[in-house]
Amino acid sequence: MRVLFVGGPLIGHTFPMLPLALHLHQAGHEVLLGSGDEVVTALRDLLPVVTVADPMSVRVPIQALALHPVAARNALRGSADPEVAARVFISVNERMAAQVVTAAQRFAPELIVHEPFAAAAAIAADRLNVPAVLHNIGLDYGHEVNARLLGRLGMPHISDTADLSVAPPSIVRVPGWPMRYMPFSTPGPPLPEWLAEPPSRPRILVTRSTMLGDGRPTFLKSVLRAAPDVDAEFVIVRPDSDTGRRRDLPANIRTVGWTDLSDALRTCTAMINHGGAGSVYAALHAGLPQILTPDTGDRGWNAALIDRRGAGISVPPRRIDADHITRLITDPRLATAAREVAAEMATMPSFEAITARLLTLL
Repeated sequence: MRVLFVGGPLIGHTFPMLPLALHLHQAGHEVLLGSGDEVVTALRDLLPVVTVADPMSVRVPIQALALHPVAARNALRGSADPEVAARVFISVNERMAAQVVTAAQRFAPELIVHEPFAAAAAIAADRLNVPAVLHNIGLDYGHEVNARLLGRLGMPHISDTADLSVAPPSIVRVPGWPMRYMPFSTPGPPLPEWLAEPPSRPRILVTRSTMLGDGRPTFLKSVLRAAPDVDAEFVIVRPDSDTGRRRDLPANIRTVGWTDLSDALRTCTAMINHGGAGSVYAALHAGLPQILTPDTGDRGWNAALIDRRGAGISVPPRRIDADHITRLITDPRLATAAREVAAEMATMPSFEAITARLLTLL
């Protein structure tokens, strides 16, 4: 089977498809992945890749929403509004459409798999008359985002042959074939010895968005203020340069560079994150409770879902305090719910089962 995977020019949008892509590649299927230069550079040693998308700057959403106050408000609330996503990513898809079609014509795939924000891939599948499969990457309704993008691209008649969903049903039911979530991270340095060893007291992993650059998120400032009053060890992953250089960090805070979250979470008790899908799924897969901060994009949606399931706490970035964090590591109900979700995810269909279903589409 020849399969073309297509993702937008964002690590957080493309990396969730890598476990399935690598499984097919290692099983002997011919796989090509197309995305932006940043993603292609990170993955070129793992499987065949091709650049099909221009870089996406932080100015894109600002420009896309500047004249649309309602959409801008929904974006800031983190409501996972598909109309907001379509407005933001339409320019990305317009620029990548021709490149995806060209790559597809050269590779001649029998199947195209793409994430919701790369709807241009469905157009390429239609041109080549091959099945297209939508690989949902979060807890939101990716098929709605994809449909709105196709409408804006002038192709409302196009639809995917099948959808894949990694969302745990007890949190949200996203339409599609259920598929087991597996974490992915590019190879990097081994964990520091101190992080690989079990701690003497609760350890909390703190992560921030990969889209933020070197900015310090508001929730991290709140964590730094609250940490001295919490009986726990905090580990900040990829701290901003100001935080990384500080010599007056609280004694119970340590920092570490880019690391595999799934490995780091093995010795942790809980997680504090920005509500992005990658971090949220990492904590769910590890069976650990989390504090999420409702923010832009889909982060408010994610935080509300996890809070409702009882596997974490949704707290506005500026309001995180020692009481919230203490509850995170001491409330047995949070830990139990998080373990239940992890067990649920482990029973979802494997890549072998999904591969068998994909073969029936050819």
